[in-house]
Amino acid sequence: MLKSVNQSWGISPKFRDRYGSTWANIDFIFKDKIYAKSFKEDPLGTNVGTLEVAGLQIPFTYKDLMQNSRAISKIGAETHREDLSKKFEINIKSKSILLNRQEINRLSETLSDALLTVDRSYELGLYL
Repeated sequence: MLKSVNQSWGISPKFRDRYGSTWANIDFIFKDKIYAKSFKEDPLGTNVGTLEVAGLQIPFTYKDLMQNSRAISKIGAETHREDLSKKFEINIKSKSILLNRQEINRLSETLSDALLTVDRSYELGLYL
């Protein structure tokens, strides 16, 4: 079973029509199993999952997740009053993506939720 933040396969057609397929398909899929040994030896370099956005699948380490979560959150704060039709270029791990403000907010929430989940799983010893 896939461990996912947004469970994009379950988004209703109503929301897909309202917000668009790019918004609906933004998701973070966690790696099947992360071992305690990985976090002990190299916590920041541990592969934690894959970000799915705009048809791309981008593998993420814990460090990538922390960095991009902060960066996208900052961009979301800067663009929150912009026109919905305006697209912004977002760079994630050297991949350039054009997103509107709703999609940027969805991406920001997704990365924040993924980071929180990884942090809590580590604290509880669940290791996803």
